[in-house]
Amino acid sequence: MSREALPRELRLADALFPGPDWKKGHVDEGGQFHLVLVAPGEAVMRMSRTPGAARDMQRSVDLVEALSGRFSFLLPTALSEVWHGEGFSAVIQRYVPGAAHPPHTGDPAALRAVLEELAAVDPRPIAHLLAPPFSFRGPWTGAKADATLAALPADLAGAAALVLEAIKAFASAPVSLVHGDLAGHNMRWSGGTLRGIIDWDLASAWDPALNTAYLSMWHGADVIDAIAPNPQESWRARIWLGAMALESVYDASLNPGRDLAPLVEKVGPRLLAAAAAAG
Repeated sequence: MSREALPRELRLADALFPGPDWKKGHVDEGGQFHLVLVAPGEAVMRMSRTPGAARDMQRSVDLVEALSGRFSFLLPTALSEVWHGEGFSAVIQRYVPGAAHPPHTGDPAALRAVLEELAAVDPRPIAHLLAPPFSFRGPWTGAKADATLAALPADLAGAAALVLEAIKAFASAPVSLVHGDLAGHNMRWSGGTLRGIIDWDLASAWDPALNTAYLSMWHGADVIDAIAPNPQESWRARIWLGAMALESVYDASLNPGRDLAPLVEKVGPRLLAAAAAAG
């Protein structure tokens, strides 16, 4: 979803980084926490949508800078200082070319290479720049788990309980750099080659099997065994997929009056597969 840039957005972009033809650009409104003014082929201006995103922008910019040059693909490095207003922040970033990969397809070798590059980064020196695990939707507290189980039919509630119990043990899994959202337009492809990865706000030191799970959500669960570095990560990725399905159910349950049946029908097979792995 996109729209024309507002005059104040154009003025801010010109003030922070004059040169690109910002007037010919558009504003991408698809992100939950940011708007992005895109001058195609030249630069982008990332703008916070919430006070929390405004406060977090400098950390995210510093993280990308710390990771710059470590990968074979491009990162959205900053071209300006972070600008702060009242509850609002913005920054000009490098334009990363490419587009989302067609879903449910993908070269396992190329996807496995992404996992290998992420795993090669030691997260300890950049720990102060990383988000905590579960930073997007929060950890699985008892109240959150109970609300999720209550929203499911009995057969799926049993499967969900198995999945939630299994991921508790993953706290002792090896820790690596986890991007947090390896899907859609965050992965910029061109001609079968990964050109860049954007949106590092949720990057954390966490279970690397999550990277496998994120990729499989977009490229298809049948790639898991082909791209995971070992059987243990493949196994954990399948269970994480079930936990991600439960996150969707929990979010939907917070909306009183919403009919959850279509969502439950959609995520049910993924949840049952994860429970089978957990069992």
